[in-house]
Amino acid sequence: MPIYEFKCDSCGKEFERLVFASDNNAETCPDCGSDQTHKVMSVFSSNALERQAASCAGSHGGGGGG
Repeated sequence: MPIYEFKCDSCGKEFERLVFASDNNAETCPDCGSDQTHKVMSVFSSNALERQAASCAGSHGGGGGG
């Protein structure tokens, strides 16, 4: 049961929701009640991706030493 971040297309509010795998419904904005929302990449996710990319680049970085 991951927590996803959403952004409302109507008012711009960002909010989090605990989403179950069986949930297929659009999330409703807690401020304006709009169902015009979309998932956004969380700060944690983007930082984790950057660290993963950096560690992969470091492990393949031609440390010849010769």
